[in-house]
Amino acid sequence: MDLLSDIEKQLKQTSAQGFLIALSGGLDSTVLLSLFAKLRQKQPHLPPLSVRAIHIHHGLSPNADSWAQHCQDLCDQFQIPLIIERVQVDKTNGIEAGAREARYQVIKKHLQTQEVLVTAHHLNDQTETFFLALKRGSGLQGLGAMQQQSVLFGMPILRPLLGFTRSQLEGYAQKENLNWTTDESNEDNRYDRNFLRNKILPELRERWAHFDLAVQRSTQHCFEQQQLINDLLNEAFAEHCKIKNQFKLLQFRQYSPAKQTALLRMWLAENQLEMPSKRQLTQLINDVVLAREDANPQFQLVNKVIRRYQDCLYLTKRFSDLTKCCLKLKQSTLSLPDDLGNITVQENEHNLIFYWQDYSVTLEKTNLPISIRFGYSGKIKHHPKRPREDIKRIWQELSVPPWERNRIPLIFYGNKLKSAVGFFRVFDVS
Repeated sequence: MDLLSDIEKQLKQTSAQGFLIALSGGLDSTVLLSLFAKLRQKQPHLPPLSVRAIHIHHGLSPNADSWAQHCQDLCDQFQIPLIIERVQVDKTNGIEAGAREARYQVIKKHLQTQEVLVTAHHLNDQTETFFLALKRGSGLQGLGAMQQQSVLFGMPILRPLLGFTRSQLEGYAQKENLNWTTDESNEDNRYDRNFLRNKILPELRERWAHFDLAVQRSTQHCFEQQQLINDLLNEAFAEHCKIKNQFKLLQFRQYSPAKQTALLRMWLAENQLEMPSKRQLTQLINDVVLAREDANPQFQLVNKVIRRYQDCLYLTKRFSDLTKCCLKLKQSTLSLPDDLGNITVQENEHNLIFYWQDYSVTLEKTNLPISIRFGYSGKIKHHPKRPREDIKRIWQELSVPPWERNRIPLIFYGNKLKSAVGFFRVFDVS
């Protein structure tokens, strides 16, 4: 099938008003950029096709600067606006995972309303993704691999080249005299995807010429079966997941293991997380869901943490330890660590009013130094008619999860705790 006509048909089936092309400068994305440039020229009588491109400079290769310049030259040639963004890659969970996370997070910042991200994944990529999911022991959700249209990290994504092989893209590039960059790390077989691409899959394709098409059919079967399971479980899922990042465990322990894992996969998919292996799901159920009642267990999944509190699972980010943090308040605005926003202070004749997020607290003026801290242990008097109580009990009474307690700014006058902004004040004991 002709690449240009096929993509044109796909675009007519989308409601997107603009397209942001993920451009690495390699063969696949260069072909994609060329095709969109041709489509824009082909439709002069229609509203002009809104096309932009974005290149992510990961800083992982000595050639990264030249790749960025190549992408700029390409976009200048096709008269397509280009965004170039540099990112820092967190290598904690491996370079591949860290680069992917950094790439999509920065792209999300640039994606406009009614715009769709367009990636150059092709049929060979689909086969690799299927085998990587198989290696992880993924269920149907993971084995469904990539779909032509989907949502990832909360972004709508279009993969218009998914039905074409790399050799077809090479044929188009040669015919159009396109130039592209080559990432030297593609030859490094320490990376799982490269090992499959360079060592394993060539032999399978040599023996079975239509192997990639067969894998694509299998991924589609898996995807459709997962969709059927989701349809059958939708009513139960709605009872457990009324808030996107929370999963209520009421009645959950009475389900069969198969139903438990299926519902948890639906929850993780709802939050655009990669599917864990069967072993990981079993560990999540045993170590978190079935942990003793008074425990505060947690389970790390890539860059997220699943925690349990009061018979509910919570999906959170990984948080920094702020318990030793002490910030001196010297101006009207103080920036807080770990994405907690700002504390601002307004002054009137007798009081200071502290604002944080949607909360505020009014305290008397003081000549003592004011500081913001996180985390406190001991007894305090938080109500004028009640005795001093352990702060842990107060947090429990307010239904504040344990991991949030050390993220709420505490106002100190000198060395005395005066307030947890938005939650309670501390009264002096007379």
